[in-house]
Amino acid sequence: MNKSSSKTNKQSLEQTVKHEVDMAFALSAQEFAWSRFLQQKLLSSPYDDPISTSSSPSEILERSSKRQGGEKHQDSDEEEEGGEIKKRLKELQKLLPGGEEMNMEEILSEIGSYIVCLELQMIVLKSIVQDNTS
Repeated sequence: MNKSSSKTNKQSLEQTVKHEVDMAFALSAQEFAWSRFLQQKLLSSPYDDPISTSSSPSEILERSSKRQGGEKHQDSDEEEEGGEIKKRLKELQKLLPGGEEMNMEEILSEIGSYIVCLELQMIVLKSIVQDNTS
């Protein structure tokens, strides 16, 4: 087997594994709108990246740390705080699969389950990696 064929097979395998992991993730919490949205997206375009967001997690963390780094003045108005809350809710909306189609109440009720499922997925994937490297 030549190098390019081997590379293509590896990429294909990686895409298949990613798709299956994402589908298992979507199927793990079917009672939530984000899960149904993710499953629908996976079924309609099997090898696209369904969990990608408009902003990468590192970009969001960078923006968040810049905001936290600046000192707050004690006399800041509630309007500024309201604007900041709206900005952060918009960021959550981008992170949550299907979030752009949800109102803020729905996002807040769905985000907790999404985070728990991400944590569980991370634990399972770490376990798989550890088992394969041991």
